Amino acid sequence: MRAGVGYSDDPDTAAAGRQAALEALRQAGRSDPCDLVLLFSTARHDAQILRDAVVSVVGPVPVLGGGAVGTITNDRFGYAGDQIGMACFWLDGVRCEPVIEGGLLRDEEEVGRRLGKRLAGMGTTPESSIILFYDAIDRTGGGVRMIMATWLLAGMEQSLGFLPDLTGAGMQGDYICTPARQWLGEEIGEHHALALVFSGDIRIDNVIMHGCRPTTRYYTVTKAEGQTILEINGKPALQFVDALLDSAIPPENYPFFLIFGVNRGEKWGEFDENNYASRLCLAIDRERSGIVMFEPDMVEGTEFQIMSRSLEPGYMGPRIENLFDRLEGREPVFALYINCAGRAAGYGGIDLEDALVVQKTVGDRIPILGLYTGVEIAPIGGRPRGLDWTGVFCLFSVPK
Repeated sequence: MRAGVGYSDDPDTAAAGRQAALEALRQAGRSDPCDLVLLFSTARHDAQILRDAVVSVVGPVPVLGGGAVGTITNDRFGYAGDQIGMACFWLDGVRCEPVIEGGLLRDEEEVGRRLGKRLAGMGTTPESSIILFYDAIDRTGGGVRMIMATWLLAGMEQSLGFLPDLTGAGMQGDYICTPARQWLGEEIGEHHALALVFSGDIRIDNVIMHGCRPTTRYYTVTKAEGQTILEINGKPALQFVDALLDSAIPPENYPFFLIFGVNRGEKWGEFDENNYASRLCLAIDRERSGIVMFEPDMVEGTEFQIMSRSLEPGYMGPRIENLFDRLEGREPVFALYINCAGRAAGYGGIDLEDALVVQKTVGDRIPILGLYTGVEIAPIGGRPRGLDWTGVFCLFSVPK
């Protein structure tokens, strides 16, 4: 397999599509038609115009992808503007089969079951190489509802009897959750789940980077409803956290700031971030004194800790480099970086722009395509889960 990536932040959608496509072809150094395109864009661009522009350069190939708050390539990145990023793939004997199911607005779990049934029919195993993308935003009710990775994955597991070691993302087009459309091969749509199933000699290794550490003892959710934590240690959730933080941070600042960590490993063992699922606050419910989370899996009985953000320049590079070192003689050919939009320095109020660390670490060894997302999916404690405040670096490799 070979890939080339392209980037543009031109507000003219057609020009942006052509620019990114030409850049991807130049980087790959291939003149023959590619086999498929991965395309991600902020909500500012018209999906049909952008697809048409890309296809006018690369030819009539399947285009897959959707919304992103921003994008990253080897030497450029940006977010909250007119950014698009894309990758052209020449499979060269490797297979990539898209499996697409719609209906996420009606029932995420049922979509997962249908997806899992189709994956089972393809002979999927726990070792299968799969990337899962889904439309994370529902604005049809007037407000904003996050479509749940937890239920989508639960449905897949019901049909398969297991979950592959997959990674993926919940896609959104900007920070204010403007609806963004999806590219589904030959079609354009919304509210779909899209699994890319790679077979043949492709292997996808991954490393998770939260940049968070626990700073408290364990506390217990004692009442919850859906995504909303209503009680912690028997007390109203908002009041409990406010007292715990000594009112240093007002509750209205909890959204996109307050992070809980759920340890899926040994409770009293040494800290291992590979076992921690970060859970980010989405909103507060003052009427019920509740804390609304991005995912609905902090149910009654869930033990958690409050996490502090600790991204530092020296943290990420060695973890990515270690992934290259573990290839065991295989050849790296492409990297996909799935990055929580909240980790962008301009939004999260942190000093580290982690896209720069990824670019510096990888250099020009392989093409990189990164996207800023609403939800990240990666294995925690041996099982894929929806995550928050996480960077997931996925390294594609083939035998030499």
